[in-house]
Amino acid sequence: MRIEITTDAAEFRARTESFLLRDPLRHTVVTSSVASHIAGIAAGSAKPRFLSLHADDDTVAGVAMRVQDRDVYLGELPERSAGEVADALAELEPEAAGVEGLVADATDFAERWCARFDIGFHQTYRTRLYRLGALRVPDVPGALRRATESDAELCMEWSEAMYADAGIPWQPAESETIRRRVTAGQLWFWERDGQPVSFAAHQLPVYNWSRIGLVYTPPAHRGRGYASAVTAGLAHDLHADGLDVCLFADVANRTAGKIYQAIGFHPTHEFVHHSFDRSGELSSTAHGSTSP
Repeated sequence: MRIEITTDAAEFRARTESFLLRDPLRHTVVTSSVASHIAGIAAGSAKPRFLSLHADDDTVAGVAMRVQDRDVYLGELPERSAGEVADALAELEPEAAGVEGLVADATDFAERWCARFDIGFHQTYRTRLYRLGALRVPDVPGALRRATESDAELCMEWSEAMYADAGIPWQPAESETIRRRVTAGQLWFWERDGQPVSFAAHQLPVYNWSRIGLVYTPPAHRGRGYASAVTAGLAHDLHADGLDVCLFADVANRTAGKIYQAIGFHPTHEFVHHSFDRSGELSSTAHGSTSP
């Protein structure tokens, strides 16, 4: 198995496109990240790392990446190859703070990484990927509106609040990325009586898929169906444009899971995120918390 790593998103897409097209839903995070880098939406000075694994006949067998100083993200990988990926990325990205992927792959990666650096790891969260089936639009007062440049500050404020609620670190480049996504027309509000009460975003469409994310309702407006409304409204418009639609939800957030299933989304894959401990100890409890 041969590993290639590039900082050029266009080069990576050309190299791996046929592989990614086999399951664009599974690879929605990879494909949308690549598209955002090519389009100039992804901000930040850190060089992205896009990794591909190649079989003996040179066909692509797996992918992974680290972008915008975020944690390592694992696409589909050959069985038991995550350790090799960890070794390759550890040489270039030793400061990475965690990894996300399918449960077995992410755990294998974390075990190899932490053995290499003599540290521990722990499970931070699990997420579930959903795809849209038959959309059911809830009857909620208000209307969908695309965010404009004048809304950029509010979009950044709400995005940062959503990250805080989810326990995800807010990186320095996130604000500029949000501003660029507003310019690209990717952020939307649900408004009632002219007041934004909830918002959601979508990624650039890639391979006929668009992923909804950043769904957030401020505490003062919760419990009134606005998250359901903005998600369903955005899903309706994306689907009307001929796109398939998907989204992620935190497994621990049962409310979100119920909301998405109620409006027509169905679960397809489950992922886990592990954070690396910098305590200098590889503990058995860290391993125990990441059992598939």
